[in-house]
Amino acid sequence: MLWEQYIGSLIEAKEAGMKMACIMAIGLAALLLLGCASASKLNSVSLGMTRDQVVGAIGEPSSTSEMGNTQYLKYQLFSDWIFTDRYYVRLTDGKVDAFGRVGDFNLGY
Repeated sequence: MLWEQYIGSLIEAKEAGMKMACIMAIGLAALLLLGCASASKLNSVSLGMTRDQVVGAIGEPSSTSEMGNTQYLKYQLFSDWIFTDRYYVRLTDGKVDAFGRVGDFNLGY
């Protein structure tokens, strides 16, 4: 009788472990999909958009800076399943005139 209880508890532990592994796999898949979607948000930005349109399309920036009539919106977006890249949107006179990753387009930022 004791042996049957021991075997039964081992089977229950194995089933619980399999459920946890399944939950972790689903969570990892969700993160992978989220990462792919995040960097692709930048595809919805286009030249001539206003700041409000950019924020509506890709969300609030992680930080901003401004000098004269030029404003930079800085974003930390997932470029793949775990790493983030810095992306910038540059607005001149309130309109997007450049956007991309650090170093793109010889923007000097």
